[in-house]
Amino acid sequence: MKQKGFFAMILAAACILYIPRAASHDPPLPAPSSREPASPADASGSKDDKELPEEIPLVFEAPPPFQDGVYSLSIPSSIGLLTYYNQTDIRWGNTMYGGNDPISRYGCGPTVLSMLVSSFTNEDILPDAMASWAKERRYWASGSGSAHALIPDGAAHYGFAVESFTDYTEQGLIQALTDGSIFVALMGPGHFTDGGHFIIIADYWSGSSVRIADSNSLENTQTPWQAGLILKELNYSAHSGGPLWKISIK
Repeated sequence: MKQKGFFAMILAAACILYIPRAASHDPPLPAPSSREPASPADASGSKDDKELPEEIPLVFEAPPPFQDGVYSLSIPSSIGLLTYYNQTDIRWGNTMYGGNDPISRYGCGPTVLSMLVSSFTNEDILPDAMASWAKERRYWASGSGSAHALIPDGAAHYGFAVESFTDYTEQGLIQALTDGSIFVALMGPGHFTDGGHFIIIADYWSGSSVRIADSNSLENTQTPWQAGLILKELNYSAHSGGPLWKISIK
């Protein structure tokens, strides 16, 4: 299992070791002549008495999460670092899902599944490749996105443990996150969509808030969300064990 896309900060520091010279029995050197200017050490005392300059650490900033149409971001999750993909990314956003529907508008299902697979398996599958995989296996739904079965079937195909989750309480959801599972949720109309939209509930944040990965919104992804609000806006008419699928690593 691997974790990708990790941005680190590197601190470079130098350590200066001073070793005093042993005492010598040789005669002292002659004083400088009047025509020779005094050295800095002679003018202000021994070099050993001067305080060394403070070392300034070098800080390397992580690249921005969005630049020139490309998203580059990893977020914490209950099962490890999650590589974030956005369905509007210029690398695949205009690719036609099923030959007719752009991933930027209809590709939340393949994008969510590609995040899981690329983050927590030994395979790298980008959203456009996952969209092709889904279409070949008849999970593409023309003009509406993906069949709900894409999530449980796709996750199981790539080796995850998947089960329907029906404890629709804040406490139940947060407990499952802290116990080492994540969720794919099918959302209904509300803060995330006007119709239907898959998101990942990635981790417990604090209080009654959770961390999500929204393939259609970087802003939503970087914002804590109340677990109760997410539970309220689930699409409870979902099929195939939805609207909440609990996912863990076998």
